[in-house]
Amino acid sequence: MSDVVLVERDNGIARVTLNRPEAMNALNRELFIELRRILGEIDADPDVKVCLIEGAGGRAFCVGVDLKERQNIHDHQADEYRKSVVFPFYLGAHERTKPMIAAVTGYCLGGGFELALAADVIIAGESAQFGLPEARWGLIPAGGALQMLTRIIGPLRTKELALTGRRISAQEAHSMGVVSHLVPDDEVGDKAIATAKMITENVQMAVQGVKRSVDHLVGFREGFGYDIEVSNVCYFSPERKAALGKFGNQKENPSSGENAQGEDK
Repeated sequence: MSDVVLVERDNGIARVTLNRPEAMNALNRELFIELRRILGEIDADPDVKVCLIEGAGGRAFCVGVDLKERQNIHDHQADEYRKSVVFPFYLGAHERTKPMIAAVTGYCLGGGFELALAADVIIAGESAQFGLPEARWGLIPAGGALQMLTRIIGPLRTKELALTGRRISAQEAHSMGVVSHLVPDDEVGDKAIATAKMITENVQMAVQGVKRSVDHLVGFREGFGYDIEVSNVCYFSPERKAALGKFGNQKENPSSGENAQGEDK
């Protein structure tokens, strides 16, 4: 059994932890596959009413797709990986039937931000930073962020974030309506559990009905498919490959504004 994802189940709540703290919980193949399997099991488990997802280590919720893993694979391998692993993961994360809460501290970037946006509630600590830096590497955010953020904060602010790649603080994300609750870092877990307990105490047919109705209004699937088409054009362009080469020469330093661990799809 893989240990890149840890799971605890208690009183109707499944607590899922991304467990690659040494890589700031970047999403590599193993983590994608294991997390997709676990989220599927949780959604099918009649004893689980709410899923809570968090990142180990405190430094990051998740910094996105692991770029180091991508550097030495051929285009046809990358194409197959994206089609069979990455995009099905994000689509499945958005099409769950049970509520999910994201408990975010530290960096929440690229594909990690998109994972958080697949949740129904986001609890953020004051240290949290959110961002979509994909354009720096010649890509677009293709795991659902453009679709979700456009609906949450509108097209102008979504384009500004994705076009510039700038990071926003937890305070700014909360003021925009991206974050449901903003609390001190050491209270994130407790707030997430308290919120999950409130959900478990309600009639679950109604809980799932609310989620299904709102998700239907969002109309995610069609837009997600269009994002994949655009992303595929970008991914195999010479410009994207040149940007990835520049990435390979960088040091791992998220605080510098460039993250040399993840953030690529």
